[in-house]
Amino acid sequence: MRRISLVIAALVLAIGIAAAPRHLASHTQSGQDFVHFEAAHVRPASMTPDGNRLLVVNTPDNRLAVFDLTGAAPARIAEIPVGLEPVAVSALDNNTAWVVNGISNDVSVVDLTAMHVVATIHVGAEPNDVVFAGSPTRAYVSVSLEDAIKVYDPATLAEVATVPVNAHKPRGLARNAAGTLVYASMLQGGNRTSVLPASLAAGNIPDDPNFPRTAGNKQGNPNYPNQDSPRPAVGAVIQYLDSGPSGAGWYDEYAGYWSDSVPYTQTEVDVAEINTSSNTVSRNFGQIGSTEFGVAVNPVDGKIAVVGMQARNNFRFEPTVRGYLVETRLSFVAAGNGFVTNRILNPHITYLNLSGLVINPGTQTERDSAIATPTGVAWAASGGRVYVTSLSTNKLAVIDPAGSGSTSEMKARIRTVAGPTGVVVDDTRGLIYVVGRFHNQLETFSSAHMDSVAVAAIGFDPTPDDIVNGRKFFYGGFTSSHGDQSCASCHVFGDTDNLPWDLGDPAGAYTPPPDPNPLGLKGFDPEKGPMTTQTLRGLTSTEPLHWRGDRADLSAFNPAFNSLLGHSTGALPDSEKAAFNAFVMPLAYPSNPNQYLNDSLTDAPSGQPSAERGRTFFMNENVDGQRCVDCHNLPAGTNRQMVAATSLGIDQDMKVPQLRNLYTKTGFTNAAGATKRASGYTNDGTIDHVFAFLQDPRFNFGPVQTADDTRRDVAAYLTSFDTGTAPAVGFQVTFNGSGNPTGVAQVDTLETVYAHNRCDVIAKGTVGGVARGWVYIGGDQWTSDVYAETNLTTAQLIALASSPATALTVTGVPKGSGVRMGVDRDRDGFRDRDEIEAGSDPADPASIPPAGVAALLRRAGEGIEMVKPNPASGPAEIVFSIARAGRIDVEVYDLLGRATRTVARGAWFTAGRHSVVWDGRRDGGRDAGTGVYFVRVRSDHGAWTRMVTMHR
Repeated sequence: MRRISLVIAALVLAIGIAAAPRHLASHTQSGQDFVHFEAAHVRPASMTPDGNRLLVVNTPDNRLAVFDLTGAAPARIAEIPVGLEPVAVSALDNNTAWVVNGISNDVSVVDLTAMHVVATIHVGAEPNDVVFAGSPTRAYVSVSLEDAIKVYDPATLAEVATVPVNAHKPRGLARNAAGTLVYASMLQGGNRTSVLPASLAAGNIPDDPNFPRTAGNKQGNPNYPNQDSPRPAVGAVIQYLDSGPSGAGWYDEYAGYWSDSVPYTQTEVDVAEINTSSNTVSRNFGQIGSTEFGVAVNPVDGKIAVVGMQARNNFRFEPTVRGYLVETRLSFVAAGNGFVTNRILNPHITYLNLSGLVINPGTQTERDSAIATPTGVAWAASGGRVYVTSLSTNKLAVIDPAGSGSTSEMKARIRTVAGPTGVVVDDTRGLIYVVGRFHNQLETFSSAHMDSVAVAAIGFDPTPDDIVNGRKFFYGGFTSSHGDQSCASCHVFGDTDNLPWDLGDPAGAYTPPPDPNPLGLKGFDPEKGPMTTQTLRGLTSTEPLHWRGDRADLSAFNPAFNSLLGHSTGALPDSEKAAFNAFVMPLAYPSNPNQYLNDSLTDAPSGQPSAERGRTFFMNENVDGQRCVDCHNLPAGTNRQMVAATSLGIDQDMKVPQLRNLYTKTGFTNAAGATKRASGYTNDGTIDHVFAFLQDPRFNFGPVQTADDTRRDVAAYLTSFDTGTAPAVGFQVTFNGSGNPTGVAQVDTLETVYAHNRCDVIAKGTVGGVARGWVYIGGDQWTSDVYAETNLTTAQLIALASSPATALTVTGVPKGSGVRMGVDRDRDGFRDRDEIEAGSDPADPASIPPAGVAALLRRAGEGIEMVKPNPASGPAEIVFSIARAGRIDVEVYDLLGRATRTVARGAWFTAGRHSVVWDGRRDGGRDAGTGVYFVRVRSDHGAWTRMVTMHR
């Protein structure tokens, strides 16, 4: 019957072509070609050893920019495609650079003579930085999610050692002048704070004398009719002190001693020192800060400079920390005895009055001079100056390291381009180079007078304007009382500081539950107890927000600009709030490193944890009257519903949380001994392992003999939970003529993931000494950056890479971004190589080929490329290209010209290649029957039709 249907479809083909409708309209989401990962700069610029070139990462465009320094100002001479979201670069020698790619989880080895990538090294999840040190020379790479520094032989590219660090997320790296020591700063070094569980804290933590509970506004709890609602039983933030009233141990804010009840101690490693002879940690340095960014070594005396922030989360209640959440620091560590000196980078700010309470608002003078989010640090060759970038206040701080006491000897605060993240000192030329993240800029200063000499674009920036415009409201210190705090102070780079904060307010009003109240909710008390900072990634379609679900959407946090940051004019006005939302809401997770490249999960024999078995249990088995997935819906892991406190066995209602970042919360052990982190899972971080959470007696995991094995399976699945970004996104394979059968198999896998609609695939390389690009379009076909060229098969493409001189790198990229990243960089509808040959700039959408050439290229580059699969038995992908941005209609018609399915109507698409999906149904929801259909894509300057056969 199926074969007969196909024959009938073929017989009516001629009729169908004649009957194709002349007018089509439709609707679908616009094509998206940029994913907002917001990978954080670590070492965004460095010089070659001869001082003639400056290497700068172009993070949004996934390239390395090379600047010539021999002229009056830096001149960009090359832009080299590397991995996704490069965050650091170091020069091995004058001819070779290593680029750390934060989302690709690899290092691109770049030939600075040929100006292309010659090798890719897969180093592990979310790498941050690279330096070269030791004898013989070795490359040291910080790998944040593995809590390790990995060591590589630059000659063979083989890993020769792994150096574990006793802290979380190693970030910046620096070496001493002799190359015998390497220093690693820890992004989440912590400050030895943890949470005392509610079972111990309730009734044992005194009222705060400065902030007594206001009783008159606490009515409305249905469990306490016509009376004030009592405070919920919650935990308390505690901090480990080396010396306290009762000796070393855990203390609450009121000097209560808790080490008799808390079994673990906590290390604090803010900087680790690695001996390059043994490749082991020789010393650890702590009590520097809770969040460390950059690290640099004085070339004269070996003193270590570290920049970061110290969180004040050990203080209870929002009014206590309002406008003073973190302290911005520059710390020095003596090379010999390791003595730590913490300098305050804002000594001009008076935060507290004589009673120890915060002062709000601060003065305009304080705000004008503030330094905040100090991400970059560098020494002058003389050792007499330290330069620190202030990401949140657009400044470069110039500091005399010889100053004494706890305050910095601030020589100058220099205004820079927006969002400075890195600084390079060129002592030979008397220049200083500053990288501006917000607008992808490089600014040059005279070190003698600190005058701005030049500002240059690092390269093309494909970041959508909404994200660029909203970035300053997320990072900007101007949104706070004293000018030195921002949302980024705790939500570091849009993620989390992984610290517990008790941001309740005893004077606040109680919020009653909804009426009617079918779920039996308690409502929201303003004293909510400690809660760990949540990530801001992946918020879309997970509302209501916050652990308690007490914020309907992101805009509901707007009052916190005043109540928490102390913004003097109150909440942001609507226009600024909208810009802030436009920056935060698209923030995306990187991929989960616990998944395989092809999206599959780990499996193992019975008795060993199996994420695949855990997934099956999660999706199918009842644990408490329903399946795990019934509450933790895919894709985010939440059904967005509230759960009553009585059901949870705690004293507060909570929202079903999303599950996409559980893999980042490892490292806490609630047992005797030292733990490198003191917070883990659930809202207050008191559960150390997912397995421990699953021990809750409410959950039924089957017969007692196998229950723990099942729990381990489910825990393995939860820590492998899909983040929304496929593991293939960012994955790279480089071919350089040496033979790479593993790489060929990996490219096959990338093509399979593409077929499953989870990624696009591109290739970049050099052919005949010319930089080229390709994008995979399915069916073993690659189309190039020249419209008129014949497509290549995968084998033909790889064969082009016959030597290091013609090396080629294949990369999995986010779905929808393949055309931009592979063949049409500036989205103007003209492919990159065509533009170069026609004399226009492929990195400037305003620069296009001359009219005659443009018309030819547009005709070649527009229209429906394919409908796949064809024939189809269900959903079919419609792939098309347009030369100019505009509104597009896509609709499916039957043989008689009747509208069958509206796929898109008036949707805005950028110039370039896009795809939409016809779900194989009619507008009413019924399946479209067997037969011939026509897809029409229509823009304001053209229309195109393609036939598709449907068989059921």
